[in-house]
Amino acid sequence: MFKQALITGLVKPKYQPIVELYIKYLESGYEHFNSVKVAAEIKAEKIRLLERAIRRDYPVKNNMISRLQQYFVTENLSLYLLIDPLLAWRYPAADKQPTSETQLSDIIGYETSPLARLLMVLNNENPSTYLPMQSLLAVLIYSDMFQNKHPVLKNIKLSKRQRLSKLRGLLKNAGILLSIVRSKRLKYRAAILLNTASILADKYEKNQQFRIDFLDVLRIYLYSIIQFLFVRKRTVTKKGI
Repeated sequence: MFKQALITGLVKPKYQPIVELYIKYLESGYEHFNSVKVAAEIKAEKIRLLERAIRRDYPVKNNMISRLQQYFVTENLSLYLLIDPLLAWRYPAADKQPTSETQLSDIIGYETSPLARLLMVLNNENPSTYLPMQSLLAVLIYSDMFQNKHPVLKNIKLSKRQRLSKLRGLLKNAGILLSIVRSKRLKYRAAILLNTASILADKYEKNQQFRIDFLDVLRIYLYSIIQFLFVRKRTVTKKGI
């Protein structure tokens, strides 16, 4: 779902274990609560107990959630970053599938929003960067879902033109990120991720294999260097961006 190697590269090496574990938390949580092998009533109760456990010291030590709690306390991060994804999991936990693009956007937003906030907080960036980063992460998820014909799409009537419009709109929103981040390291890494997402969208449009080959890598790094050098820093005002 997420391009983990590229996403963890957005933060400094000392924070990468946190991001890797958090992505694993997001992906395993969605997969677990999307399973049809467990009754909806049991999944609903599991979510209730999970939220309750997160708000306290998790009773089982040295597992994924307790380790994330320890990381978050050490780095002074909000535990709501662990609670917010539960909103995305409640829908599949109730054995429901989205029937409209709006519902699908909400679910993806509940997953990408906390990850975007985590990445930007660890980079000590302004809250104005949260939404563009969320859009960038959403492009990766949508591209993967569209290319692999994810089952969640079967009840949502979206033409290929509408899907491409969705990807292009998110890419446009994400492009703002390069002009508002303060960290030069983050700007370059974000450019790489943005160009990767853009090439994946192009491949979907042209019905090409959904992979990054050698020539694509050259393009990604060339475009990223150009953007790093020539995209000017914008000042975020009270009027917004």
